[in-house]
Amino acid sequence: MIDINGRNPFAKFTYREVNQKLDKTFGMGLGGRVQELKDFKWLDKKQGYDVPLYPQRTVVQFNSTYMELTGRQDRIRGDVTFGSIFFLTIISIGIYYTTASVLLDISKGNTYAIAYVGVITVLLILMAIYLLALLSTELFTYTYLPIRFNRKTRKVYVRQANRKVEVFDWDELKFYMATTYKDGGDVRGITLADDGMTITGMFSLPFVSDLTAKEILGGTQLKQHFEFVRRYMEGDDKQLEEVKSAVRYVHSVHQKRETPLISFQRVILAALDSDENMEYPKQALKLHWTHSAVIIQLWLRYLGRLLSINTSITPKFSPEIEAECQIDPNDPHDLNKYLPEGNLEDSNQPLWKKLAYSIGLILFGIVMLFAFAFFVDIIGSIRGHYPDVVGKLWYLFSFKWLF
Repeated sequence: MIDINGRNPFAKFTYREVNQKLDKTFGMGLGGRVQELKDFKWLDKKQGYDVPLYPQRTVVQFNSTYMELTGRQDRIRGDVTFGSIFFLTIISIGIYYTTASVLLDISKGNTYAIAYVGVITVLLILMAIYLLALLSTELFTYTYLPIRFNRKTRKVYVRQANRKVEVFDWDELKFYMATTYKDGGDVRGITLADDGMTITGMFSLPFVSDLTAKEILGGTQLKQHFEFVRRYMEGDDKQLEEVKSAVRYVHSVHQKRETPLISFQRVILAALDSDENMEYPKQALKLHWTHSAVIIQLWLRYLGRLLSINTSITPKFSPEIEAECQIDPNDPHDLNKYLPEGNLEDSNQPLWKKLAYSIGLILFGIVMLFAFAFFVDIIGSIRGHYPDVVGKLWYLFSFKWLF
């Protein structure tokens, strides 16, 4: 069930920009996804940018040989899972009722109604097949899609969205930033054909700046993330120390899955201000009443992330790649061995605090379950049938069934 060389129907899934030309029609070639051509800006990997270094909680492994980051989709992991399951449930209910209608019309001999309902049923089945295929991009796959930068071989190893591993030569890569998708801007690394115009390969750095922050700051926060990577690959030993000092957290999921509590923390990252340094979550999370509007979205993402992560396996590179990435056992820059400040703070939290977080998650989950039950009861009452799901949940959680 685990894909190795890409999974159908997504085995050929790739960036739309690949095989496009970097000419006047570049924006049009992306299907209008780049909002404006002036939004496109080259980044020079040989020129240092005088900006703070922002890892943005994307570092999985860090040492003097290589640095491994999470993929771009890690920040919204779980959205596809919950969304697909939600719509599959609705479609399943639709198929059930339309099938029942067909059987009823057959008994009545209503030919036109049979044809109409039959078409609807086929459409629902096709939609269900599509959603199942979409669901396969997050279930029974890899817990994350790593991007590994090797300073010594000057190679970049990327497990792409189609699950295949592509190897890039750092010295041949060109980088640009642009608002490429609706959710914000990011930095892309590309390789070009001999004509110097046609894109032959591409990958994204993991950090995504939301549209508002990018518009206000002109992409400064993307440069901060790019400079973090650029300085790691291009810098000397002194600059390597600067890069290391910028990392306060390592997301060590290269050996085992993240815990439910870590999953919740990763989901909360979506609520942080993308113009702030996410290595300092207390400063980056500026609580505002508007955050209440996304509580349900974040909780649903959390449920989807739990299911997605815990049905997937930890990705591994090939033995050949791992042989190129051997770490000195005495490497003083190995942050997975010598944990950075943020990880130490988390690990040194008192037991009562960890228990409080866990109990809080459970209680909030129960509240959300009652909210969903209340919604079901409202829909049922509109249809003239009151299922009293809230009452049944209350009976369950009040332990009345024990007495």
